[in-house]
Amino acid sequence: MSERPPRVVAELGRPETPDETASRKARDRALRRSRQNTRNLVASLAATVGLVIVIVLLVPRGTGVEQPVIDVPQVVQQYRDTAGQPLIAPDLPASWRANAAQLRGAGDAASWYVGWVVDGTGYAGLTEGLPGTDETLRSALDGAQPTGTTEIGGLPWRVYDRRDLGDAAGNVAYGLATRIGDVRVAVYGTVSAGQVRDLAAAVAKDAAARGLTGEGSLP
Repeated sequence: MSERPPRVVAELGRPETPDETASRKARDRALRRSRQNTRNLVASLAATVGLVIVIVLLVPRGTGVEQPVIDVPQVVQQYRDTAGQPLIAPDLPASWRANAAQLRGAGDAASWYVGWVVDGTGYAGLTEGLPGTDETLRSALDGAQPTGTTEIGGLPWRVYDRRDLGDAAGNVAYGLATRIGDVRVAVYGTVSAGQVRDLAAAVAKDAAARGLTGEGSLP
């Protein structure tokens, strides 16, 4: 078999030398390896992205983490001996979801607190002084100043209307406070004034049922 004639390189205008041939072949091999590595990398990335898409599609997704609803009457039973007086647990619609129910503070500053998420976005709170002072109410109502009085559930209530402050009102856009004997009670929140008044009515009813006696008066 005759030997293949030397390859003529157009750029050189002559046959390439053995060293040039070896160098060219080495460059070609390196280029092929580089292209192969690039193809492998692209294929690997595509497989990874595909796997991620499959996982995202297969994993069930809920509507987010939601705090469990607290059974307020059950918590009242746990604290009834510690509190030293009946704790108010108003009966409210299912759209009022309690997310906090606890005793706070100590001594004259002790209080019973319940918080609700209303209709998924609004907030409402209840603070009952144990035994409670006017400072208990001031703290619960974020230092709000009274803007009037009203009567709800057979009790007189002082009104704290700060809705005109917008976001600056914080969690006390509208509040109400009363006193049953020595017990101070405040209800408040970012919900509508009507909803806070509904809470006050439920509080008055539950307070009477739990034996919180004494003539109601303004705090």
